[in-house]
Amino acid sequence: MKIILLQDVRGVGKKYEMKEVADGYGRNFLVAKGLAKAVTPETQKQVMAQKARMEKEGAEFKKRLGELARNINTHHLEFHLRTDSKGSVFGSVTKEMILKAMREHEWLRTERVEVQLPHPIKEIGDHEVAVRLKQEFTAKLKVIVRPQP
Repeated sequence: MKIILLQDVRGVGKKYEMKEVADGYGRNFLVAKGLAKAVTPETQKQVMAQKARMEKEGAEFKKRLGELARNINTHHLEFHLRTDSKGSVFGSVTKEMILKAMREHEWLRTERVEVQLPHPIKEIGDHEVAVRLKQEFTAKLKVIVRPQP
């Protein structure tokens, strides 16, 4: 039986692939659970059109993520922390503070990102922080920590 997978199925294939499976497995499991559709000229056209649309949206999404990564790479964030007379810092710059500042600067709208900061920044100076975007994009954000005037 020829089927078109509607989602990834372990051991069978990926979403929108056309596969040949045993009749019973296809009819009684894959089609019954909504994981696949039997191949007809009509379903084949519908699924291929949907696959093309998803690939186009995926390409646009990757382009937008690439632009966001370039934007993050070319900008920096500056934070001012209180210090004592010896230069010791009170407080720290956390992941949440960095994300909030990125949203305030409107670098992020709906994109979900992960700020890869192993521990809060507690030192004055320039720091480089990795910002992981979805898929294969990672940007380097320059974070500048200065004493509060």
